Amino acid sequence: MTSKTRTSFTLSGPSIELDARTLAVRGDLADIALAGKLFVPHYAQPMEMSCTDDAAVVFAAPDQGSETVGEIERGAVFMVVDMAGGWAWGFRATDHIVGYVDLKSLAQTK
Repeated sequence: MTSKTRTSFTLSGPSIELDARTLAVRGDLADIALAGKLFVPHYAQPMEMSCTDDAAVVFAAPDQGSETVGEIERGAVFMVVDMAGGWAWGFRATDHIVGYVDLKSLAQTK
């Protein structure tokens, strides 16, 4: 019987603190700006969209009953990383607050 030697390794390099409130990162997807800083299966280039309503609520989850994390006013830019089920997931361009906005409240910026 032969004994196997266990190989060990160490992690090195910078570590960033992930703040889901201001960094567009989920378990499956992240803003392309975070590539090289963290690992997720997919990255996306955010698409600039603007609010077409007088105001739109930014929710913590894709559900009108979820926690409100902010608001965007008419004309304000929301950077969309993902769209699904009538919701846009991304961040406010002004302060990077991350959340979900009803897609009906947004239009692509020209």
